[in-house]
Amino acid sequence: MHFQFSLPSSIAFAPESSKTAGHLVLGLDVKKVLAIYDSGVKGSGIADPIAASLKAAKLEVTEWDGVTANPTDTCIEECARLAREAQIEAIVAVGGGSAIDAGKAVAILMTNESPIAQYEGINLVKSAGPPLIAIPTTAGTASEVTSFTVVTDTARKKKMVIGGQNVGARYALIDPLLTVSLPPALTAETGMGALSHAIEAYLSAAASVPTDINALKAIELIARNLPRAVAHGSDVDARTGMLLGSMLAGFAYNSAILGLAHSISHPLTVHCGLSHGIANAAVLPHVMRYNAPAVSGKIRDIGLSMGLNVKEVPADEAVETTIAAIADLSRRIGIPTLREAEVSREAFDAIATDALKEISTIFNPRNPKKEDVLRILENAYQ
Repeated sequence: MHFQFSLPSSIAFAPESSKTAGHLVLGLDVKKVLAIYDSGVKGSGIADPIAASLKAAKLEVTEWDGVTANPTDTCIEECARLAREAQIEAIVAVGGGSAIDAGKAVAILMTNESPIAQYEGINLVKSAGPPLIAIPTTAGTASEVTSFTVVTDTARKKKMVIGGQNVGARYALIDPLLTVSLPPALTAETGMGALSHAIEAYLSAAASVPTDINALKAIELIARNLPRAVAHGSDVDARTGMLLGSMLAGFAYNSAILGLAHSISHPLTVHCGLSHGIANAAVLPHVMRYNAPAVSGKIRDIGLSMGLNVKEVPADEAVETTIAAIADLSRRIGIPTLREAEVSREAFDAIATDALKEISTIFNPRNPKKEDVLRILENAYQ
């Protein structure tokens, strides 16, 4: 047996942990802090108590709410210029995966030269940036606990994955109370994104004992809590279960990486404007069916973690029951098909071509060809 397992972040998981941001940053012996979030988080008031805790600690706070969904290289370069001009010494990123990914990318450019595109790949970031405190407001990407950031290259129309040393947040303040106001649709799509992370990490060719343990527990927690979190957003127990499941999925995929569903989802978001969660959820069952000949036993394990009665049934029945349950979960919480999301079939060729170039494809349990990806897209369109 051999494996590598690592996590970049020190984690505080508790209600109202986000309000300790000022005390935490003060302990870093810095004075100038950049608070990053998107306009939605700013407008909702979620960021206000966090900013207040920073200011109460007598820190000089620069706020930037220009984060966009699937943050672009131009967005990152703009914020990095602001941060350098303000002589920022620490960064606090509040929001979903886009805000935290933006915080990571800006931290990179504080100590490494622009442009951000030159760091696409693994372990290409040579100098550690200023300390980053990540505070998630969704149970989705788990970017707060992973050593990856995803930035859209506007010129190449490509999602760049930047990972490895010097990329992760130093601290994660995970506060379930920040997620209770998330609307049902966003709860659904981010939650399915988290489930996709857990499933693809478990099926990855780079999976190991520690990633498997975290992935299966994440699947159990998400399957149990996601419908409740969508239907009853103020249910703190469900929100806590979702954040814990998302975090454990991050523990898993940070070392196991992901698979073909994520490889397809990246060009789907760039070419067709889908969110990360919807893109993954739309193709996940069809990717699992494609991968089933190589990982049927593991798909049975996924079904068992979801609470399905598949222990004693034949392998092919266990596979179909599990995949059907995942597809049914998506439908019940309102995730659209590619057709319903108004994805153009004319984009399929470019999506399939780009998917084969994604790093996650290397870790998929089967080695797909372009025609395999096109078939998956057609099935996800129906």
